[in-house]
Amino acid sequence: MNFQVNLQGIIELLSNHLYSDPGVFVRELLQNGVDAVTARKRLGHAFEEAVKVEVFSSNTLSFSDNGCGLTESEIELFLARIGSSTKRDNQDSSDDFIGQFGVGLLACFVVSEEIVLITRSALDSDPLEWRGKPDGTYTIKKIKRQVPIGSTVFLKAKPGYEEYFEFYRVSELLEKYGQYLPTPIVLIEDKYERKINVPNPPWRLDKQEALAFVEEATYSKPMDIIPLTSDIGGVTGIAHILPYAVSLQDEKKHRVYLKNMLLSDKMNNILPAWAFFVNGIINTESLRPTASREAFQENDLFFAVRDELGQCIKRYLIELSESHPELFRKIVLVHYASIKTMAVEDEEFYALFIHHLSFETSFGDMKMADILRSHSSILVTASLDEFRQVARVAKYQNLMVVNGGYVNDLNLVRNVTEVADNVSVGILNVLEFADRFEELGSEEKRDVQPFLEHSDRLLESYDCRSLARWFEPADIPVLYNTNQEVSFFKLMETSEKEADPLFEDVIHVIKNEMYEKPYAQLCYNFNNPMVRKAIDSRNPQLWKASIELFYTQALLLGNHPMGQTEMRMMNESLLQFMNRGLDATAEVDQ
Repeated sequence: MNFQVNLQGIIELLSNHLYSDPGVFVRELLQNGVDAVTARKRLGHAFEEAVKVEVFSSNTLSFSDNGCGLTESEIELFLARIGSSTKRDNQDSSDDFIGQFGVGLLACFVVSEEIVLITRSALDSDPLEWRGKPDGTYTIKKIKRQVPIGSTVFLKAKPGYEEYFEFYRVSELLEKYGQYLPTPIVLIEDKYERKINVPNPPWRLDKQEALAFVEEATYSKPMDIIPLTSDIGGVTGIAHILPYAVSLQDEKKHRVYLKNMLLSDKMNNILPAWAFFVNGIINTESLRPTASREAFQENDLFFAVRDELGQCIKRYLIELSESHPELFRKIVLVHYASIKTMAVEDEEFYALFIHHLSFETSFGDMKMADILRSHSSILVTASLDEFRQVARVAKYQNLMVVNGGYVNDLNLVRNVTEVADNVSVGILNVLEFADRFEELGSEEKRDVQPFLEHSDRLLESYDCRSLARWFEPADIPVLYNTNQEVSFFKLMETSEKEADPLFEDVIHVIKNEMYEKPYAQLCYNFNNPMVRKAIDSRNPQLWKASIELFYTQALLLGNHPMGQTEMRMMNESLLQFMNRGLDATAEVDQ
């Protein structure tokens, strides 16, 4: 037994799922006409090839070609059997044809209740009329009048689809799908004729012509034009670099043609995902389309072609960075955020762009190429806060510290060893940063120890420990360093105080049994005159006020959040010094 096919159901399937727009019937009829002309030329006939589309009153269209036509047996085989195709079944000639699946004519049922075909085969002198309906019935009859070799399809609009049968809409669709076809296409209404074809497709234009073409088509001037070729896919095309930033999530809209017939104006996968900053206009002779002819079959050939086109873009950008560095820098600047994101995900893309990306460093904003030229050892911070804590001091120690706190920067810097020799990259531990400074001598350590012990007692409740070192610049009295682990531990302590008994026990176990308590670090600069004066005062009250002022000043300089307790501490210490100064002034006046 055989399956029974509900043709009406198949037509609804085509309308709602296979084809993205009812207007594709124009493309399917164009394709059949051009393929018929190709088939007749293969027979060796000499004729003036053409496809003519005529718009009549009462929402009727005709598509005529002077191609090879169909015999009665071919009509039975290829029009009455869904999925059968002269182009696919004849593998020896398939490369000459656009269509392969034998379902294209069904697209006409999406917009019309009946298809009428008048045809005369180049191999048979009897003209035939075929009428097909969406319920699966059809008739074939010989007609007495003489008709030229070729085929003509007549369609009358369904209610609701009249728009697709109006001159302006048909003209728009013919131009969209067929303006670059080699076979002449003519649109006719009454006595007015319009030729649809354009002599030069964009992939055959020189750079200046292509720039002007894209600007006219998109209303924005591209930054540059990249030629695209693939020998294995028979591909020629261009990629125009977008003059505005785009998100990696934005829909890619590459215009793709098969043998000069538009397949899709929003294909998103013909170029590699990393090529987000370009839109392509591409023509191929070899890739095989899907049944809807709006995409390509994703086979080995497709992926090989995509890789080859990606290599075209990469080679061009490498040459551009050397021959036109200003333009290349402008491209990087416009697409900076997305370039950084994609560089993390794609190794080849990373190698292409990493030397041209800028980073915030302890020596200011620098390109990675300049960073690598000036330093063989790089430290990168895990957060913006950590970078701010050490940036100024690191510069005076001649340490190259890169801010890894911005999106993707940490991974970008860490991976630089993959593309650069003789460079080391380490994650900076800010709590060990002071270990890089010069230690005090034994006598100096003895002098400063009572002050540090006093500082530790005062700052114990703030989870902070003290030490003293020599470091530059001398105008920085103290350096406060903390990290996310310290902040997390403080949060747990706050939560423990505020939680109900059950969660209090849970937090207590996590805090005291799973973690060794971390401490922030306040490093006094023994090179700073104010710090030396505070230490030498030996006055416990002055020590307290000095330590509290140094601590809160360090928080402010490092952009650390200050609670009410820290604000009160800062105000009280400032007031104490103001009172001392004012009292001293009053004594002098007396």
